[in-house]
Order: sequence, then structure tokens, then C-alpha cells
Amino acid sequence: MKRFEVYRRERGRSGISRTLHHDPRSGRSWVTEVHLKHDGHGAVQRTERVMELHEMDPEDQALYELRLRKELDRELAAMPAV
Repeated sequence: MKRFEVYRRERGRSGISRTLHHDPRSGRSWVTEVHLKHDGHGAVQRTERVMELHEMDPEDQALYELRLRKELDRELAAMPAV
């Protein structure tokens, strides 16, 4: 399983992060989006949403597929030659 953080934004007591996941065995790719909100008393509200790449609109799908290819190419280039 491969994971790549593709977006993170934190503003005060709230934040959003997106992680691109890829399973090389099945070829499945998806994005997990997590929203965190902290209240003034230390409680945290966490909302997680999973979006399959093939279910996204074509523009977003192309963007994440490009990012995935770049990340996988970067990993492959960092591996020692055999």
C-alpha cells in the first residue's frame, strides 16, 4: 500500500488533509479527506471521507492520477539499481 499526502491546511482550530492511496496489487487508487475541528474545551470532531479516483469528475481524476504517477516515479528513481 502506498500513501502520499497531497494537501494539508490548518487554520486555528480547524484543518483539512488529503492523502492519496494506491494499492499496487489491485490497482485501486483513492483519496482520503480528513476534517478536524477543535472546540475551546479540548474536544475534537473528526470527519473522514473516502473518494475513489474513478468516481471523481474527470478534471480531479486527471490531477490525482498525474500526482500518483509522479510520486510512484519518484519512489522508483530513489530505489537502488539492481
